[in-house]
Amino acid sequence: MVGYGSVISLPWGGEISFYVFLMVISSLVAAVWTMYRCSLNDAGAGRGILFTLLSAVLGLACGRAVYCGVRYVRLFYDPRGEFIGFSSFLDLTIGGINVIGVILGILLAAGLSSLVCRGKGLDLLDGAVVPGLFLFAVERFIEPMNGMGFGDLITNEQFSKFPFAIENGMGDYSLSVCFIEAVLAALIALALLFAYHKCKKSGTLAGIGLALLCMTQIMPESLRLDDVLFLFIFARVTQIGFAVLMAGTLFAFLIRGKRRGLSGKTIAVEILILLLGVGVCIGAEFALDKTNWPNLAVYAAMIAALLVMGIMTVRRGILEDKAREEKANA
Repeated sequence: MVGYGSVISLPWGGEISFYVFLMVISSLVAAVWTMYRCSLNDAGAGRGILFTLLSAVLGLACGRAVYCGVRYVRLFYDPRGEFIGFSSFLDLTIGGINVIGVILGILLAAGLSSLVCRGKGLDLLDGAVVPGLFLFAVERFIEPMNGMGFGDLITNEQFSKFPFAIENGMGDYSLSVCFIEAVLAALIALALLFAYHKCKKSGTLAGIGLALLCMTQIMPESLRLDDVLFLFIFARVTQIGFAVLMAGTLFAFLIRGKRRGLSGKTIAVEILILLLGVGVCIGAEFALDKTNWPNLAVYAAMIAALLVMGIMTVRRGILEDKAREEKANA
C-alpha cells in the first residue's frame, strides 16, 4: 500500500494526495458506468446523466450532513462551548463523510430525477447499484491511505501481514477491517453483474444489492475502531443506518407482494423475523460493550441473525420479481 500522506504532482502545478486522486478517478469511472447502464435500460441516457450529477451532489451533501449532525459539537463549537458557525461543514479536511448519508443522497437523487424527467426512479437505481458497489469497494480498499480502516491490534505474527493486517502508522499491525468490507462489496457487485438480465421488475436488482450490502457490512463495522460515529454510547450510526436500509428494502418488497395478494400472515412473519434479527444485533453490540461474553460467540450470533435477515429480504425480492414474470406470461 502507498504510505500515509503520499502525494502526486499535478501537471499544472501543485500537489494532491494519492488518496484523493484515486477517489476522483474511481468516482468518475462509477459516474460514466452509471450513465452507460442507465442508457441501456428504461431509464434512458438523459435521466441517467441528471441522476448521476444529482447523486454526486446530494450524496456528498447528505453524507457530510450525517457526519456533521453527529459530530456537531466538535465541528461547530469551540473548546469554550461557543458557536462558531457552519463553515466547518464545507471543509472536508475536518472530519469525514458517512456512507449512510451518501446512500440516502443517491436515493433522493433518483426520486428527484424521476420527478423532473418523468419516469421510474427504480430504473435509475438499477443502473447505479453495480457502479455504486464498485465505488464503495474502492473507497474501502484505499482507506489506509487516509489513515483509516483499522480494527484491533494483531499480535499473531502469522496474520500480521497483508491482507489480514495493515500497519497503523506507529509500527503496529491492526486488523484490516476496510479490506474485509471492500472484498464483500466487490463480490456482491460481481454477483449482480451476472444477475442483471435475470431481474425483470424495476428496482429488484437495486433492492437485492442494497440488502446484500447491508447484510455484509453491519458486522465488520462492529470491528472498526477509527472515527466511528456513535449514538447512545454503544450504538454505531453506520450500523443503525444499514439496518434501517435493510428494513426499508424488505418493506418495499413486501408492499409489492401485498399489491399482488400476498397474505397478511406472511408479511407479519417476515417483519417479525426482521425485528428479531435487529434485536439480536443490538443485543450483540451491547454484549460486546458491556459484558464479558466471548466475542466469538457474540459475533457468531450477529452473523447468524444478519444471514437470516439478508437471505429473507433477497428471497422476497426474487419471489416478487418472479411473480411479475409469471403474471405477464399467464
